[in-house]
Amino acid sequence: MADDRTWRENQNPKKVEDPKEETPAWGYRYKVRIMGLHDKDESSIASDSLPWAQAMYSVWGGGLAGSRQTPGIRQGMFVFGFFLDGADQQVPVIMGILGANAKTVVKDLKTGISGGKNFVPQSGYANADKDESKIVPDEQIATKEPSEEVGTTEATDAIHQETAQDRKMKDVLERKHALACPDPLHQSDTKSLQTQVEELSKKIEARQRQEEDYASAVASGLPTLAASNDIQKMIDDAAGEMSGPMKGIMNQAQQKTIDEHNLKMLPLFILAVPAFKNVLLTTNIAALQDISCTFNDINKGLAGMIAGALASAFARKSKQPQTQAVKSANASEGKGTSGDTGTGVGGASGVGTGVGGASGAGTGDPIPYQSTLPDDVSQGIQLPSPAPKGYYQPSPICSTEELLGEVLGSSINKITQSFGKASDSVVAAANDGTNPDTNTVAGSAGTKSIDMSISERNVTASLEKGALVSGMAAAFASAAGVDKNVIGRVTRAFQQGQYGYGLEVMSNLAGVVGSDAGRKKLLSGIMDQIAGGDIAGGFSESATLFGIPVKLMAGMGTGFAAIKSGNMGSLTSAIQSLGGLDPAIMGSVAGMADSGGLIDGLSSMGGISVDIAESMNFVQSITQMFDCDPEFECSPNDEHTLDEGGSGAKDEPNCAAIAEAADNAKEKPPEPEYEEVPIYNRRGRKVGVRKVLKG
Repeated sequence: MADDRTWRENQNPKKVEDPKEETPAWGYRYKVRIMGLHDKDESSIASDSLPWAQAMYSVWGGGLAGSRQTPGIRQGMFVFGFFLDGADQQVPVIMGILGANAKTVVKDLKTGISGGKNFVPQSGYANADKDESKIVPDEQIATKEPSEEVGTTEATDAIHQETAQDRKMKDVLERKHALACPDPLHQSDTKSLQTQVEELSKKIEARQRQEEDYASAVASGLPTLAASNDIQKMIDDAAGEMSGPMKGIMNQAQQKTIDEHNLKMLPLFILAVPAFKNVLLTTNIAALQDISCTFNDINKGLAGMIAGALASAFARKSKQPQTQAVKSANASEGKGTSGDTGTGVGGASGVGTGVGGASGAGTGDPIPYQSTLPDDVSQGIQLPSPAPKGYYQPSPICSTEELLGEVLGSSINKITQSFGKASDSVVAAANDGTNPDTNTVAGSAGTKSIDMSISERNVTASLEKGALVSGMAAAFASAAGVDKNVIGRVTRAFQQGQYGYGLEVMSNLAGVVGSDAGRKKLLSGIMDQIAGGDIAGGFSESATLFGIPVKLMAGMGTGFAAIKSGNMGSLTSAIQSLGGLDPAIMGSVAGMADSGGLIDGLSSMGGISVDIAESMNFVQSITQMFDCDPEFECSPNDEHTLDEGGSGAKDEPNCAAIAEAADNAKEKPPEPEYEEVPIYNRRGRKVGVRKVLKG
């Protein structure tokens, strides 16, 4: 069958009202090159000069009374038939087709008029690169990487061959969808986040595999281009989707904050003289409005906070070491493994490209894993290596708890400051001398209370106690993938002002990838820069060495420069910025200074302790207040897929673990100490012991 460009215009591809007038020619006819009659070369007879052949239809339809079939003849097929005009041989009729099977090697993607050969097996999609009307459907793209033949399923017996359509359908059928429940007891918001985190991990891993796996590439849609901003888009899209359930969690924290505020203000309302209660109520309404505005402001930036937390989570995973079995499996395929410091098994030659590319001078060289995508296309996003074939790489619940902890933890400072401001405004109104009894309730005496903010007072106290530098070093270690328990030398170096030496020690602990000569040269330049007084610049320059965000290292450098100069205002600003990048830093600062006056922290009434676990469970208690309330009807499933339906109830993220991650700035009172006291009967005989508080 000749090139279809010579015969396909015989039919009008659009809907027509009058086929007699609007059909270009005589029905279905085709240009055929007949063996024994026509030469195979185009020079003797061109394809567009070949005779027209009509099609003989089967008994299933010839057109009358609507019994019709569309011929499935395509270019490159071998057909056979006869001449209606006998010896004149000008009116050929096609009786049938000699079908190709899976053993037929179809490798020619050009027809005779395009530089190929005639009378050889040709693809029905030949010249598709020059013909926009030829789009290969997914069900005809094979997932097996071709060697010599084409990558399409052009065989009569290839009905069960796996295709790109099968892969796409599998992805759609197995995609998880979270099922929300109106009953707060079920914690739908946290489960929804868990499902969304898992789906994002699967999407990113699938995108990574496109760089190394043919089946993944064709299943994603052709052409497959180099990894670009689509990774960032996946994170941003997922962050936007996650902001919905995250807002529900923040609403619970808001309700808890308002409830805590009202409980602390209640004694003031009780003791206020009747004529003054309206003043307090008006002040309290304004205070509650300020709290609501704070949470609204937090909710506006949820998507950005979630996106940053996700990027940080992937960066940390990219530095976590994998098992030796995973390293060996990747090395056997010439690929590196995330968390590997360059001592992988085996080796690979050449320079790898894309995500997780292997590089080396020859067999036996270490296989480094390139966790960072090119800066020019993805802003330096760091990703863990995809699991090798046959290995399962889970997205555990703790990843969701970690995400929740980072987002909630970065908001605690704003929440506590808003709470303190709201409470102080009411106390100030009540303590104007009109109501002398409120002084007793509010506590004019300066007793201790917890100030959770990253204030200059707390930062100064933290620096004096040595906790600030330790917290900064721990945040640095966490970003670099180093165990916080082995950074003693780094912490001491930073505390003594030996910042260059601290960076050198951390580079050894982090196993920075690269040659010794190159690493020493870069470190030498950084240390000279720091020695010259540019501490912030030196730390910013080291971000490339450690493969961590420049913003984090710049904040570290600015903080250490402020410590050296004694500028507490600049240091406070730097720590506030670092607190948004690593909430754990707040634990080194918040609660370090005691509250002084009444307005600073409600004094004996105490500040707020934002317990996230308690906040997330708060709604559960108020919904059970009235027995007459109808019970919620929820799906028995937490999530569903189109393939298997409902999943059944799954383990849900642990509120206590979320609270531990988010509420790390909380100062806890010392545990009570008990002592055992003997118990005697009337006869003076010892019959047991009991525990009583000491003192």
